[in-house]
Amino acid sequence: MKSLKTLFVTFWMLVALGAFAVFGIGEDDSKSEETKASDKTAEECEIPAFAKAIGHEDLWLKHNGCPPRETEQKDDEK
Repeated sequence: MKSLKTLFVTFWMLVALGAFAVFGIGEDDSKSEETKASDKTAEECEIPAFAKAIGHEDLWLKHNGCPPRETEQKDDEK
């Protein structure tokens, strides 16, 4: 019974170490969304034709970490 317990503990330690190896420990992901979006070039943020065809331009930009498009302001406020 003791060998079974030792085997079980060893197995879970290996699982935990494997998880740390895959997901990393102490990685600095403190970049804000604004900084990440500004790192994209204009070519990387060019909206593809399929997104335009289905009207999902803004959604495509959001999912790909690009800054949002500048919206046209209406002159109705004057």
